[in-house]
Amino acid sequence: MTARKPTIAFFGATGGCAAACLALTLEAGYDCSALVRSRSKLENLLVARQIPSSTISSRLTIIEGNVKDPAPVAEALSPRNTTVDIVISAIGGTMVFGSNPLRATLDDPTICQDAISTILSVLRGMPGPKPLLAVLSTTGISDRVRDVPLAMIPLYHWVLRVPHEDKKKMESLVVGEMGRPAEQRAIKSFVAVRPSLFTNGPRLGLKKLRVGAEDGREGKPAVGYTISRADAGGWIFDEIIKGWDRGRVQWEGKMVSITY
Repeated sequence: MTARKPTIAFFGATGGCAAACLALTLEAGYDCSALVRSRSKLENLLVARQIPSSTISSRLTIIEGNVKDPAPVAEALSPRNTTVDIVISAIGGTMVFGSNPLRATLDDPTICQDAISTILSVLRGMPGPKPLLAVLSTTGISDRVRDVPLAMIPLYHWVLRVPHEDKKKMESLVVGEMGRPAEQRAIKSFVAVRPSLFTNGPRLGLKKLRVGAEDGREGKPAVGYTISRADAGGWIFDEIIKGWDRGRVQWEGKMVSITY
């Protein structure tokens, strides 16, 4: 007897990494939901990735709305009146450079932490088994180990300080959720995916990636310069979504660095 495929909710699905993951997920026959600000933008992105319109209409429930609004978040988390099995949050802001070109901020400097706060709050009120949560974070924010090359430290700790503070707060909210009593938690577990600096290159596949992990007690990160959005999305699909199908997501409870 074939096991039931997990259902997956995507947040930030119009971003390059999540769009790549969503396309692979739909192509493989999984049922998904996605909360986006623009339905047409997501549909066009998927069609450009060779996903048939028939697959989009039959496998994907698209909800338009704001990730800070609990109502559309709840729709995405329970598209068929049943809580999804996996939640993938790849929410991010748009980089903004002001008078100082060496100091970036975001159009919404707290978007990642606000989004995950809303998602967790909504999930706490949902019945049934709790989902696995995967969040798209970044290297360069660990308090325990250096996970970026020395040459990249000025970029990560000065230029990208504001967006990285948001990612760090997001991670702390997720880890803090696991500190709640089991019956009060919004999620069953989590994976924080920490890619190195993104490029728009093609997907090269798992064999080209180096992977490391930190779990709060010790860390052995993979230190590298870049990874394509396509490969980061592919890793999430192969290791988290397909890992669920294999019966074990080996990265649960860890911050996972991925790079070339």
